[in-house]
Amino acid sequence: MKRRSFVKTTAAATAATPFVVGGLRARASSSMKMMAQMPPENDRVLVIIQLFGGNDGLNTLVPAQDDDYYRLRPLVHVPRELAWNGIGDIYLHPALDEGAHGGLTSMLEVGNLAIVQGVGYDNPNLSHFRSTDIWLSGINDSDPNTRLDTGWIGRFLEQKYPSFPANLPDDPIAVQFGGFSLLLRGSGGKKMGIEINDPTIQQGVTSQIDELDDASTGTPYLEEYLFVSDIAERSNKYAERVRSAFESGSSKLQGEYGDNSLGDQMKAVAAMIAGGLSSNIYVVSMGGFDTHVNQQRHVGEDLIGMHPTLLARLSRAISEFQFDMIRLGEADRVTGMTISEFGRRARENGSYGTDHGASSVQFVFGTSVNSAVFGDSPNFSDLNNNGDLRAQIDYRSVYMEMLTDWFGMTSSEARDILQDDELLPLNVLQEPAGVAERDHGAGGTALLGAAPNPFGASTTIEFSVDRPGHVIVEIRTIEGRLLARLVDRRLDAGTHTVRFDGDPAPGTYICTVRSERGVDSGVLTCVR
Repeated sequence: MKRRSFVKTTAAATAATPFVVGGLRARASSSMKMMAQMPPENDRVLVIIQLFGGNDGLNTLVPAQDDDYYRLRPLVHVPRELAWNGIGDIYLHPALDEGAHGGLTSMLEVGNLAIVQGVGYDNPNLSHFRSTDIWLSGINDSDPNTRLDTGWIGRFLEQKYPSFPANLPDDPIAVQFGGFSLLLRGSGGKKMGIEINDPTIQQGVTSQIDELDDASTGTPYLEEYLFVSDIAERSNKYAERVRSAFESGSSKLQGEYGDNSLGDQMKAVAAMIAGGLSSNIYVVSMGGFDTHVNQQRHVGEDLIGMHPTLLARLSRAISEFQFDMIRLGEADRVTGMTISEFGRRARENGSYGTDHGASSVQFVFGTSVNSAVFGDSPNFSDLNNNGDLRAQIDYRSVYMEMLTDWFGMTSSEARDILQDDELLPLNVLQEPAGVAERDHGAGGTALLGAAPNPFGASTTIEFSVDRPGHVIVEIRTIEGRLLARLVDRRLDAGTHTVRFDGDPAPGTYICTVRSERGVDSGVLTCVR
């Protein structure tokens, strides 16, 4: 499968701004974040959220304008009038506005969220176990006789740290909550990172190690002893580093993550980042998405069931995490994404649920994403033999982009990791400065910079649009409150500037530029 372009952009849709949405690209080739210089590759962080069970993409990004959706799901659907529809023809499950700062819907509005629909792989496997292994390994092979024993992140980390574990860095290279999964496993069963449950009680190695005697000199035993001794020492150091970073960072957080497992995990990740832990990868998880029964039903004007509850928790955890990252000045070096082993069947099953399906919806979040909906709308007239939606975007195209644009690998190196010579990145991330133009066409909307930034009472914002059309430039607080709308009119193609003289209180703000071609955003800091 080749890369697909956007079907929607995050263009505002109000009576005053009659933007057309559909079949458009929104690629910013040089955003303010990139012009301000992205952090070095070894300083970047990727947070992976695994949604166990198979998230229902159709009730996440709702095809509310397609009658076939309601015909196939007379009981389990999201009514169009209840769906969130703050932008164009994009309809989201109303639970995704959960969060003290507007949830995922607010992140989409300000340009911090990308949504990939129709994501999956050819010849889908509907076994939880095999499909999970396919997603975690990054190798599309449904043959049960083919063993998938390394993860795509594990192989990446092996290349990045070729002397691991003989030479261990000061901080763990990856952190996974819960049991250690295939995702971080390297060749020979190597665990490319550590697993934790509660960072406040992270344990090291406490067993007694024998002392050396004179006869050990020059023997193989000496080498083994020194290796084991170093692992024990580093394990204890990692335990202390994790505790120390967590305790230091926790006091800096203000997000309200929710009293549930995912909220606790995302809060812990935020604390460790804020506390200075230099790990590049964090893996968290959330179960419950295998919604064969009691997925969702309508009670009056409410949607109740497992899926609305799960989506609300997901929305709150991600949006509060993003709020803390922006507020703490960490946002430009942290991005995240969700993964789930498959979607759900297009037709409901008669038990207020849906069965295992194929393609689904994936979120990618952060200040460095191209905020848009990627992929074509679901085609209910072209279901496969099982009655499932066909995948249109290869899930590894997002992995490809994380390896290249985010972590600085060459395309050849990334294709070696993913074991496919034809993979292309999806362009869900804005291009880092200095990266050659990829085969994606011209960018549509770009926030080029602000001078000065940080600023005192005022700053001048520079942006560009590649076609004439209606443009909106807004300044919002990190809580999502509109502070100023600087531009709301038709502009010619080209580069433009606008001055912000709002004299705001000291703090962090988000500047967003919207046009018919897309959206771009960046962080402004006011100091006095």
